[in-house]
Amino acid sequence: MKKKIILLLSIFSCLFVSASFDMNENMQNAYLSIIDLKFNEGIRFIEAEKKQNPNNGLIYLNENYKDFLELIIGEDKQLFDKISSNKSKRLSAIEKCDKTSPYYLYTKAEINLQWAFARLKFQEYFLAAYEIQKAYFLLEENQKKFPDFHLNKKGMGLLHCLIGSIPENYQWIVNTIGINGGIDKGLNELNELLLLTDQDKNYQIYNTELLFLISFLEMNLTIEKSNFQKTLDAIGKKYQQHLLLNFAAARLTSKLGKNELTIEILKNRPKNKGQFDFAYLEYLQGMSALYLLKPTAKQHFLSFIQHFKGQNYIKSAYQKLAWIAFLNNDFEKRDVYFEMVKQRGTSYLDEDKQAQKQAETGEISHHFLLRSRLFYDGGYYKKTLLELEKIESPHLFSNTENTIEYWYRQARVFQKMEKPIMEVISSFQKALDLELTSNSYYTPMSALQIAIEYEKMGEKQKAKSYYNKCLSMKDFDYQRGIHQKAKAGLNRIAN
Repeated sequence: MKKKIILLLSIFSCLFVSASFDMNENMQNAYLSIIDLKFNEGIRFIEAEKKQNPNNGLIYLNENYKDFLELIIGEDKQLFDKISSNKSKRLSAIEKCDKTSPYYLYTKAEINLQWAFARLKFQEYFLAAYEIQKAYFLLEENQKKFPDFHLNKKGMGLLHCLIGSIPENYQWIVNTIGINGGIDKGLNELNELLLLTDQDKNYQIYNTELLFLISFLEMNLTIEKSNFQKTLDAIGKKYQQHLLLNFAAARLTSKLGKNELTIEILKNRPKNKGQFDFAYLEYLQGMSALYLLKPTAKQHFLSFIQHFKGQNYIKSAYQKLAWIAFLNNDFEKRDVYFEMVKQRGTSYLDEDKQAQKQAETGEISHHFLLRSRLFYDGGYYKKTLLELEKIESPHLFSNTENTIEYWYRQARVFQKMEKPIMEVISSFQKALDLELTSNSYYTPMSALQIAIEYEKMGEKQKAKSYYNKCLSMKDFDYQRGIHQKAKAGLNRIAN
């Protein structure tokens, strides 16, 4: 009888463990491999865990991480359609796991959140909004049950920052959540958890993911570039080991106008056997070379087009090839590449929409204006100004758009060279005052930049007026991103 009781207790113990959430060595190694885009290596650790502890709930989360990263980086629509059913299967499996664990609700929330962002990539907004709502309620409940379970901050931080990613016509779904706190609250939550990764070895493995998330959010939702440098300092030399951090560091240095450092970072990205091909880094390398007008830019763009399985940035890459041909006075090749813009890729992202519109008109602005734009984007502000100074009088341009672009680019470089603030605003105002009938972004962007300058000066009413002026303009290039920044500005003022 005693032996039977011991046997029953042993079986019960095994069942309980098999249905738990165990962040053991296999699961840690799987997560770290997947975050480093070594998907095959990660799957090997997952398969080993399936043999040893087949019902470990973290198996399903790690498998989902792999799907999520592969989708948002590779942007393969066929793969998305093929594996979308994995979500419901994993959530059903997790239902059988230990409901008393803080990982139970957290894991379900993470899977919902990851699929929401994958759906945003493929424009499935209705389901994405629903999954964001679902993730929020799960994390909110988990926070009440387990206030000391710090991983909740990762999901909540993301949600507080990114609720505005849902298009306006689907906002009603997420508005019922009642999230408040905004961008600053979300970034604070993520930074608190990042700090914990340096203090507590149990959270150390999340350092790479958090640095990547914080970088992405800061670059897209804030205007305070001192935060960019702080995050870049936190990344340090880790970009040499982690591909996601290489991407983050490259984008941060580019935003900071440190193109030489961007080139160095991309040149020293990790290239490990079995690592997922992050083809977009070739596009970034092409852009960095183009900012210096280097001939090597062409090869990077062609390499990106050849290896990328997604559709985003394809039109933009062909547009850049058309620019290179234009600057070399090869108008025949310019037209060939513009034709490819029209035939390849999709017009979902702002960069691709703008490329499509330009290809349809076949017009590129003046050589000096294009060169000044490229130098400016690379952070070469003296060279930018020299190109603009070659234009004796902007009023002699044959079309108004070139004149507006001139004043806009002058204002932008004045900002970077820290000219008197009213001189900066005056140049933006000249661009804003000219009537423009095209889809150019120079006019709304001028309104946005004037608002930002007034916000920095503490003149909230003037800033609000120009943010609203920006939002009142419609149907222009990069509208979504510019409007997002204007909305973020209004939120900052309100808070």
